[in-house]
Amino acid sequence: MPRTMNSKKSYQTHIAKYLSNEMALAAKIWFYLKNQINPKTKHELNTLKVFFNSMKVNEKNKDIEFDTGKAWQKLQERIKTESYTGQSRTAFIPNLNYFAVAATLLVMVALSLSVWFYYNPKTITLANMTQSSTIIRTLPDGTQIFLGENTILEYPVRFAGKTRTVKLSGEAYFDVAKNGSKPFIIKTSHADVKVVGTSFNLKTSNNEVHLKVTEGKVKITLATNQKSALVQAGEAAIASKNDIVTYTQPAGETIKSAMKLLMFQDETLDNIVRVINSTYGSNIKVLGDDLKDMRISVTFDNDISSIVNILSVSFNLKVTRSPDGTIIISR
Repeated sequence: MPRTMNSKKSYQTHIAKYLSNEMALAAKIWFYLKNQINPKTKHELNTLKVFFNSMKVNEKNKDIEFDTGKAWQKLQERIKTESYTGQSRTAFIPNLNYFAVAATLLVMVALSLSVWFYYNPKTITLANMTQSSTIIRTLPDGTQIFLGENTILEYPVRFAGKTRTVKLSGEAYFDVAKNGSKPFIIKTSHADVKVVGTSFNLKTSNNEVHLKVTEGKVKITLATNQKSALVQAGEAAIASKNDIVTYTQPAGETIKSAMKLLMFQDETLDNIVRVINSTYGSNIKVLGDDLKDMRISVTFDNDISSIVNILSVSFNLKVTRSPDGTIIISR
């Protein structure tokens, strides 16, 4: 479709302003990008830029007011004089469809990257290499995990997709936040453990996986032959390479019940208090969102009174005790 004189003149005006640096930065960047899409416009722009720069050198000592019409006329005359193609030519006016395609592609790339990063979040590795401390971590969904010694946990910064999946090597106690539409899955070397919302102790070794359920139900599935078993509260299971054995397990020791030192690394005060309340049945409240979001690293003895005192002294916080047993922490 032939271009009108007005559209040709408009294109000439824009390219002259671009070459003479009279465009705003954003407009200049957009003009450059859209003219790189088509080989003809790319060649046109690069050639004219060479001629325009050579004219600027010749006239650098002159005080000349910018005139887009004259600038374009000089460019055309220079091109004809130098005969850089050996043929007469007219300026190529790029088809606007190229711009629409370019804009669409840019939007699609941006959306694709956003979706990819959302469904492939960064993985955090938490390792407890201590001999006497239990590292406690609250996951993005509210699940509380108590890591025993020589244990490594891998989890994402957020749970995207249809499941909440983590990896475990070692021993840990899980208090999984309930979410019926998004199962919690723990991957180990020999088996996968799948739950919705429950509490259990899980220990992995080179040859076996030991599971002890204290609340709710847990499904364990072998990685080799997909054999599975449903383990309920008060029961335990041992999963080897090819088989799963379940049995009744009276209330016994878990990582959570046996811990001596409670270690929190870069946790919010709100998450720490939640763990303390659920572990000791206490009723501690934190006043102020800024205080709740404060991140701290701290180690406590396994004693509620000691924990409250350490919070008060170490972080200069005020502790108020109510007659009903409520403990209020504030600045």
